[in-house]
Amino acid sequence: MSTKKLKIAVIGSTGSVGKNTLEIIKENHHYFKIDLLVCNSNTKLIIEQLKFFLPKYVFINNLQTYEFVRKIKYKKKIIFINNFEELKKLKLSFDKTVLAAPSLEGLKYSFLFIKFSKELLIANKESIVCGGNILMNESKKYHCKIISIDSEHYCIERTIAAINPKEIDTVYLTASGGPFLGKNKNFYNKSSVKIVTRHPKWKMGKKISVDSATMVNKLFELVEAHILFKIPMDKIKIKIHKESLVHSAVILKNGLVKIIMHDTSMKIPIRNSLFDNKFFSQKDNYFKSNKDIILTFDEKTLSEFKILKNGYKILNYGHSAWIIFNVINDFLVSQFIKNRIFFYQIVKNLNKIMFNKIIIFHAKKKIRSLSDINKCIHFAKSFIENYDVK
Repeated sequence: MSTKKLKIAVIGSTGSVGKNTLEIIKENHHYFKIDLLVCNSNTKLIIEQLKFFLPKYVFINNLQTYEFVRKIKYKKKIIFINNFEELKKLKLSFDKTVLAAPSLEGLKYSFLFIKFSKELLIANKESIVCGGNILMNESKKYHCKIISIDSEHYCIERTIAAINPKEIDTVYLTASGGPFLGKNKNFYNKSSVKIVTRHPKWKMGKKISVDSATMVNKLFELVEAHILFKIPMDKIKIKIHKESLVHSAVILKNGLVKIIMHDTSMKIPIRNSLFDNKFFSQKDNYFKSNKDIILTFDEKTLSEFKILKNGYKILNYGHSAWIIFNVINDFLVSQFIKNRIFFYQIVKNLNKIMFNKIIIFHAKKKIRSLSDINKCIHFAKSFIENYDVK
């Protein structure tokens, strides 16, 4: 008896999460059918993906890549799209959409694909942080379930699935500490992009690797947990966990601590989300090894990350503050990746800018619609693009 294949869209197919997703689907092609790929400018990889998966549609953001790739011969007809307005007009329907586009680019896709998908599997933090409860409410309207495939939030969801929210005392997010934990700031202040993005535990894209090194990534995750699971912000905390094996720890009021652990591989939350947590047993697992498994947890070294104290304050302002913080950070990280500023200048400028009087005024404004979100993004972009970063 044949099983009907699930129709899948992958947004950001050539990035780290996109590639992991397609590797899983390639290994299990009898369960899934790729109907749409969204990608940018990695011409060689895009052609490889198209030749293997033969999707019905492909949206290529980069015009030069689009013009080149669409002239290649494929075994079946593929509809090529380069205009986002064109994409919006298509009559699309997916069982699951994996949203792995980087940075703020993911936001427009999240609001569009909740209309087309039964489930939106999000690896893009910015979509949830900037979309906030507006995105969550819109997804309910279109009967689309939003699931985070970020390791921490995937594990939190599995941990609290059968728990009454009133039983929760504290939820801890774990952080590896990035590549510079315990090192003198003079050692890394002017480090190259290559060194900053060399994460000790995870293989990730450049943007998220930089955010991990500054700890901004963890601030985004606090907001995500608050939005996704309706956990009060003051109940969500961070612990340094260098081994990166425990991804969520939930303390219950009865004194029990529930934790979920998995290998340092994004394939685990992605695979389980694609298979609705009913996947067959994996052959390899770190816990099956006879080697010693050491778990350490620490909050003292959090003081090394100068963004955290001010970050907590600004995030407590609410939705507008989350958007502004996201946009400003995006800009600074992009400047660093383009070698226009040093690594230390990211946090230095974030701490300064986020307490500018104009920023604080706008950070306290109410967000009531997608239009308000876009206005807030526009304000933040205009501010930072005219700001003298030093």
